[in-house]
Amino acid sequence: MALTAISLLCFAALLPFPGLGLSADSGKLEQVPVRVTIINDLTNEQISYATTVVEEGLIFGALNQLQDSNDDFKFSYSTDKNFGLYVKSVNGLIGSDVDQTYWEILSEKAGVITRVKAGIGCYQPERDENIILRFTTWAKK
Repeated sequence: MALTAISLLCFAALLPFPGLGLSADSGKLEQVPVRVTIINDLTNEQISYATTVVEEGLIFGALNQLQDSNDDFKFSYSTDKNFGLYVKSVNGLIGSDVDQTYWEILSEKAGVITRVKAGIGCYQPERDENIILRFTTWAKK
């Protein structure tokens, strides 16, 4: 029940209603720079993109902004009834239960990398943060 309520609140934050965390004059919120880094653990490939997100915005917004401004970046997402929005594919690479692969979301701030404990529909990146989308496996190595 608690996870369902949290998921609904996170999803509601995406809706343009006043009083849901955005200031009354949300049209004047500052765009803050963030970096999005794509890492494929299976092929050791890595690529980084610079983008922006509205101040107090979500990873979801940063990814959409990047997709809208850069033809080389595409992502898709799904909605889970319990956990909200999650990354399904990046640049055509899709996580798979059969292959035991998924997209993990990490954050790098001041050289320290941590796992993001919220999904793309809830987490608010900070100025100059590096959001890492890492394609990895849960299979034992």
